[in-house]
Amino acid sequence: MKNQVKYLLGIVIMVSLFVQCNPKESKPDDGAGSDVCETREPLNTGKIDPKTVEGGKFPAYEIEFDSLNEETKPYYVPNGPIRGNLKPSNQEFKVDKYDDSTTQAVSFEEYDEIDDAPNISAMLPEPSVAENGQTIMTTGNTWMSLSLDGGQTFNSVNPTTIFPNDYGGLCCDQVLQYVSEFDIFVWLLQYRTSSGQNAIRIAAQKTQQVISSNGTSWTYWDFTNDALAPAGTLDYNDMSFGNQFLYWTSSIGGGSNRYVIRVPLQELAAGVTVNYQFTGSTNAFWSHVSQNGSNAVFWAGHSDNSTMKVYSMRDNENFYSWRDVAINSWPNNTMSSVAADGNDWLTDASWKTYVRAATVRENNVIFAWNASNNSNFPQTHIQIAEINTSSWSLVNQMQIWNPDFAFAYPYFETNRKGQIGIITAFGGDIYNSSSGVGVWGDFVIYYPRLSSRSYTNYGHYHTTRRSSSNPEEWVSAGFTYETGSTITPYYVRFKH
Repeated sequence: MKNQVKYLLGIVIMVSLFVQCNPKESKPDDGAGSDVCETREPLNTGKIDPKTVEGGKFPAYEIEFDSLNEETKPYYVPNGPIRGNLKPSNQEFKVDKYDDSTTQAVSFEEYDEIDDAPNISAMLPEPSVAENGQTIMTTGNTWMSLSLDGGQTFNSVNPTTIFPNDYGGLCCDQVLQYVSEFDIFVWLLQYRTSSGQNAIRIAAQKTQQVISSNGTSWTYWDFTNDALAPAGTLDYNDMSFGNQFLYWTSSIGGGSNRYVIRVPLQELAAGVTVNYQFTGSTNAFWSHVSQNGSNAVFWAGHSDNSTMKVYSMRDNENFYSWRDVAINSWPNNTMSSVAADGNDWLTDASWKTYVRAATVRENNVIFAWNASNNSNFPQTHIQIAEINTSSWSLVNQMQIWNPDFAFAYPYFETNRKGQIGIITAFGGDIYNSSSGVGVWGDFVIYYPRLSSRSYTNYGHYHTTRRSSSNPEEWVSAGFTYETGSTITPYYVRFKH
């Protein structure tokens, strides 16, 4: 089904800055043409044997919500050297209403609500999506929903009946990908802690087996916290892939201990023992990993509010590396936004400026994060930095903002034409916290449905993916909050 699309104006501002680094000592060439100060560490290695499940025959159990990524002490990004003028470079725009007689830049090719997902009123949705034509999977914190007709209808499956109740039981932060070159759906599930051990479960399956088993047949591998780090619990996950590897990331023992793991896609597709490599702890606070890469993955944290610490792991190297990249200063105060129902929908995110969006376009990586208001930005907004991965210099810095309401929680993906699809949250003033999609550079965020209420915790992420069936389009998983404490997850496919 297709719904009429309304839209909001988000303003994107571009600023250029060239950055130089004067290293204190020489270093070997990393093969990428970089002359900035860089640190390297070798990758660790391990192997895990596969297990299989089929039929969804395990007894269902109630999923208990975790609060692992709630830090006991908030981390506020410190102030760095002032660069730039801390303000947008173009005039503000107000919200316009959509005129049905005009042609919009972005159109919804499919929009469907998932109304049978279980237990969604009890937990934050945090949806993810993967698509191969008619076969579409979506997940939230507590459910998996499967469509076999291109998103026209979804049937939810209880994931606790698909896999054994290991460790402390399933919860939460599930993530999906579809890897077309190997025809595999990849499903990341997080498990709670029992006797000091928890795990990230990576499950893989060919499309035809997903269809024939109604999503209940999988080969899977369990990556435990004690195999990756000396102490701490795995939590808050993201996942991407390139030509050779699946990349996934979790924090172990708090957001400042971010680990990135890579697993050969060929071994996942074959369902055999996987030989994986992984980083040590990286100081990229709760960071997500870059999407749309081919032979490398990137992630980042904030050294201060004018310096990013950018990490990389290239497929042909057995080490990971990082360096500081100077960017324009951005406002890093406490964030808030009072929604239409009177709730501050950014209470949980008041200090969380970690890098939530990352995607690769040609030789650049684009990062985005939440930033506060100041005298020039009346509302909480999204900062975007585009960084060249050869020179490690800032190419562009811009924002998604509006003078009347807030933007937050961005997630990006690049399509085949090099366009960047966006899903983001917005709220404040006359709007309750809602999610919408768009394309970077169009100055517009489109929403299929508005929330009728807000919570003080919006949720920690949502996702958009390049469509597998049409790589010039995107698919996204979003949600709205409804009156009566219910939540409506939705699936949308859109194009530019």
